[in-house]
This record gives sequence, C-alpha cells and structure tokens, in this order.
Amino acid sequence: MNLPQFHIFRTSACLLLGVSVISEAVAGETGSTSSKPNMVIILTDDLGYGDVSFLNAESKVKTPHMDALAESGVWATDAHSPSTVCSPSRYAMLTGRYSWRKKIGRLNPWKESAIQKDRVTLPKILKSKGYHSACVGKWHLGFDWPWKGGEKPPESVIGKGTSMATCDMFDWSMPIKGGPLGAGFDYYFGDDVPNMPPYAFIENGHLTCDPVNVKGAKLRKQQVMQGGYLHGDGPGEKGWRLDKVMPTITAKAVDYIHEQSKSPNPFFLFFSTTSPHTPIVPIEEFQDTTQAGPYGDYVAQTDEAVGKIVAALKAAGVYQDTLLVVSSDNGPAPFMRDLIQKHQHNPSGSLRGLKRDLLEGGHRVPFLASWPKGGIKDGRRVDATLSLTDLFATMAGIVGVALDEGVAEDSLDILPSLRSGQPVRTELVYHAANGKLGLRQGDWAYLRKGGNTPEPEWFQEHWQGDPLDAPALLFDLSADLAQKKNLQDQHPERVQQMEQRLAEIQEGQSTR
Repeated sequence: MNLPQFHIFRTSACLLLGVSVISEAVAGETGSTSSKPNMVIILTDDLGYGDVSFLNAESKVKTPHMDALAESGVWATDAHSPSTVCSPSRYAMLTGRYSWRKKIGRLNPWKESAIQKDRVTLPKILKSKGYHSACVGKWHLGFDWPWKGGEKPPESVIGKGTSMATCDMFDWSMPIKGGPLGAGFDYYFGDDVPNMPPYAFIENGHLTCDPVNVKGAKLRKQQVMQGGYLHGDGPGEKGWRLDKVMPTITAKAVDYIHEQSKSPNPFFLFFSTTSPHTPIVPIEEFQDTTQAGPYGDYVAQTDEAVGKIVAALKAAGVYQDTLLVVSSDNGPAPFMRDLIQKHQHNPSGSLRGLKRDLLEGGHRVPFLASWPKGGIKDGRRVDATLSLTDLFATMAGIVGVALDEGVAEDSLDILPSLRSGQPVRTELVYHAANGKLGLRQGDWAYLRKGGNTPEPEWFQEHWQGDPLDAPALLFDLSADLAQKKNLQDQHPERVQQMEQRLAEIQEGQSTR
C-alpha cells in the first residue's frame, strides 16, 4: 500500500443492571493476557491524519509528545474512527457497536442521552473487574437535563441546531442525569461540548457554577481563528472563557491519574479533549508557535496535553502497566482545507477527504498505543486495519471478560495487531455524517454515492482526482491511497459483491 511519507520510529456471570451480560473468559479464549493494567484513552477532537508529525513529515505542526510516544510505543497507519463525526464515533467506541445501527448522528444542543440505560458499555465492563472510571472533557452523547416541571420544552422554544434556551427553563437544584454517569462512569468533569451550551463545567450531576444566560455571539469574539459554529445562547458561567477549557480539563485528568494511582484498584480514564475542534482558542503560550496558523497552534496545545498525561502516568509510577491509546474521533473539519492554500498544510496529509466524508481523510486517524508491560512498545509501526470500535473487545479481553451475544456487536480484539502487527480485522464499515455507508475489504474501499461533501474547484484542480458523483466509488488503496482513481467501471463485479456484503451487514445484528 502506498503510504504517506512516514518518520521511521524505531466469570462466572457478572450482573450489570440486573441482567447477566458478561462472563469470565476461559483461559486462551480471547487470545489476550488476563490482567488489570490501568486503561487510558485520549480521544482528540478533529485531529487529522496529516496534522501529526509522526505520520506526516511535511506537517507544518510539530507534535513532539506524540512523536515520542510513537517512538516508544506503537503507531498505526490504518486506524479508523467509527464514524466521520463526533457523537457516532464516541457511541461506537464506548459500546463496541456501529452507531448507524441506532441511527445516531451528531447531537444538537439539549439532546437526551444517546446510550440506552441497559446498554453494556466499556466502563461497565471494566467496573465489573474492579476498575474505577472517569470521563474528563468532551462528552457529546447527550444528558437528561433537569427541565423545570420535568418536561422538555418543544424545539420551537429551545431551538434545534441553534439553542434559544434560558436559565429559567431548568431546575438546577435537580441533578443532570444520564450522560457519562448513566453510561457507567464513576466520575465526570467537563463542558459536554465546547461550542454548545451550557457554557460551563459539569461535575458529575451538577454545573460547577450558578448559571447566567450567555450569548453565543459574544463568545464567538474570543476565537483566535474564525470558523465553525457556536450553537446559540444558553445557560453558562458568568465570564466564561473558551480558552480555559483545555487547560482546565487537562489539569483535571492529570489530578485524576495522581489520585487514582494511590489506590490498589486499577483505573480507566477517558480523556476527551475539546481541541483542535472549533472554537479555535489556543492559549497565548502556543500562539504563533507553528507554521499552520492558529489551528496549528491548537494542535500543538493538544500535543502538549498528551505529553502531560504521559508525564503524569510516569510520575505516578504506573506508566509501565498502563494501556494508553491516543487517537481522534474523526478527520479534520471541512473548512480546514483552506490551510492548504494559506499555510501549505494539509490536515489530511496524503488522504482525500475531511470530516463528514466516506473518503479516507474523513475517518483514517492518528493512532498511538503504549503498554510496555503488555508488549506494546519499541516504536513499532502497525499496518493492520484497526477501528476505535475495537477498543471495547480489546480491553475486555485484557481483563479476562468474554463478550456475550448482543454486547459490543462490532468490536474485535486487536491486541495481536498491537503486539505483533498480526491482522485481525478484514472488514470495516465506513459511516458518513449524512448516514451513507461504505465498506472496506482488505485493500479495497467501496463507497456508496452521496457520502462525501463537494470539493471546491481549486481543490479539484490541486488533487486531480476523479469526480465524486459517480453511481459508486471503488478504490484500490494498495495502489491509490489518495483515492484519485475510481475503479467502479473496471471492476463492476467487485462493486456488486461489496454492495451485497454491505447490505448483509446492515440487515444483520453483529459483525463479531
């Protein structure tokens, strides 16, 4: 496969919610080593394949902390987010189930919890083995908000994509239910979504402030780089600063590591950064430090946050026996394509497509992993196909939990891939923001029509790729990772076979 220019680096049944859903794995059944390492997932927000210097030597942003992790752990060239937008990717990662099975798209402000109460989740699985778990940072999978009188007002009152909600519509003396705690986490601290109300931090079931009504238009003026969208007005903290979110949640994640490392029990930390997603608000320390403008500066700040987590694990003496994964929820935002013209920086690197697209740039993402005691080390490059959906089965296998039918239906144990590069996944369903699907089989990528956003004329001339409006798109990634040549006419039988297989997966209940 033609790759971009790379740097070469060196149970007895457990009852959850009253239903028996998991059982102790028989020795050798999952192929994983049964143990209890700490687990840390750092999920960045809209970080592109071409943004990180360990994957893209031509990146205008240097990411030394992630580079160092690639040099000591493992780094993947063919890892994918489960979807091309945030909420569906997060749902799939935490449930091990493709989000299109539940028809989950990007959630608008004030949406209810997307994860059903009886759904077995990754934190619930780990809790059954004695783990304490925390989600710190972005959530974007909905909460059950404390509406006054217990009834949610209609969208004509609170808005849909653009919030019109006000403080007096809520009873803030009541807990905010659902969310991370409802999904099985023991602790939550974050701001839910940085560009949506409430513009405030939430800790467990309550806001950390007495909210006031905040105008989204005023917050927009804080952006260092214009772009993206602030989704209206709503309750928030008086004097809310967008640029304080990343430093605050990073510090909270570091504190959690230090505190939980004192416990004899293992911990699971899901640290979900709000960067480099809009609003683009790098703190002064990082402004003008890269060659990719404010966006590149925000990527650099994201990289430093990764470095602080690694440093905290080492300072706490738990790094060697911690499975650490760093990745992104999807590709870079569509308007970041302008960086190619402005800064000669392509956030997708040598890939075609961006966030929302079925093309590789929409979902092929940076992926790093480290677990020195577990054999994930030595700076190895992994070319096997991986999905963030697979983290569920992988972590369950590590702690010795076999997954019952109806649990993590689309998750595979990729520990052999991380330890030795052994391929596990042979198929992968792609999921566009508009719900369109595609299928990966080996080196072949089949994309249904309509799953990509239109490309501006200047980019079409720059990329020199075939049009995207054909009845179907078929690419041989081994020869054309840039997806310039549509082979549907040359291989109609393969298009038919892959469409048939994709339809079978849609009609089925599981791919595991």
